[in-house]
Amino acid sequence: MYNNYKTFLASIAFLIIVSCQDTNPLFGKWKLSSWDIGVEMNLNEDTIKSFNLLDEVDCNNKEVLTIKSDGTINSVNTFSPLIKISKTNKKYNLNASCNEGSIGFASSYKIVDDIIVIEPNDQKYYFNGIQLTRVFKKAIKVYDSSFTKIIETKDLTLNYIK
Repeated sequence: MYNNYKTFLASIAFLIIVSCQDTNPLFGKWKLSSWDIGVEMNLNEDTIKSFNLLDEVDCNNKEVLTIKSDGTINSVNTFSPLIKISKTNKKYNLNASCNEGSIGFASSYKIVDDIIVIEPNDQKYYFNGIQLTRVFKKAIKVYDSSFTKIIETKDLTLNYIK
């Protein structure tokens, strides 16, 4: 009788744990899938142009963003190449060098509709059902050919997939 009671309690505990698990599709690990400044380029000279700089530079992309149900978000091995862009006669020239080492961040967040809002600075990740997108407005500076004058800025868009 005692064993039946123990089995019954263990079954109830298991059902409670399973039913309480959060199934929000935002939670989990997200890998950086594109790094876009809105300019199509062929940096690696493979005859294929791409808006995704991850396709064009030889830097290792190991960035993983983790969103947890406990209200924390963190990123490890954040992708951060050193980018220099110039523009001459409507043509963009980009020089990218890879950073060695690892950087990252950890913070708390709140969910507003399908937007992850990182606290305390209100940076946002937008969720469209299959990917997360974060936009850094005017984050990339484009210089003249001598790199002495900023002639325009570009938004940097990061996309993440599970």
